[in-house]
Amino acid sequence: MNLELTTRNVELTPTIEKRLRRALEKIGRVLDDAAKVHVILAAEKHRFLTEILVTWRDHQFTGTAETDDLYSSVTEAIDRLLRQTLKQKEKFAARRRATRKLVKTLPAESSAPEVRIVRTPRYSVKPLTPDEAAELLLKSNDHFLVFRNAETDRVAVLYKRTDGHLGLIEP
Repeated sequence: MNLELTTRNVELTPTIEKRLRRALEKIGRVLDDAAKVHVILAAEKHRFLTEILVTWRDHQFTGTAETDDLYSSVTEAIDRLLRQTLKQKEKFAARRRATRKLVKTLPAESSAPEVRIVRTPRYSVKPLTPDEAAELLLKSNDHFLVFRNAETDRVAVLYKRTDGHLGLIEP
């Protein structure tokens, strides 16, 4: 983690610097130590201002706090920054989980349901004219009839259409 410290009207003691580095280690663990951190400590009259700017990937995180005590100001700014980084890290993780779920739900080509062939009763295919085949189809409950056309000596299919008429398929 690249750390830059700036102080304004504040003396940077080793204890404050140690406390900052220890607290920023938590953020470094969350952000994989690939972040640039700029800490600004300022004193204005009786108030202490702490501003921590973190740049990670393409994101900017800012934690600011203003209190009467420098130590509590640093702690409060770190807490705010930690909440932001954890929230952003969770968004990245959720996005990754969502894409994994999407990939898992896609069906594999090999898992397609097999098509079964169901045998139906056999009929003797005797030569019929289209008119005779139409009479047989109208008398039965079937939706189609396969027959050998007596006029052309070829196999033909006669079927009931949705408009109530009959259709004839001849190769």
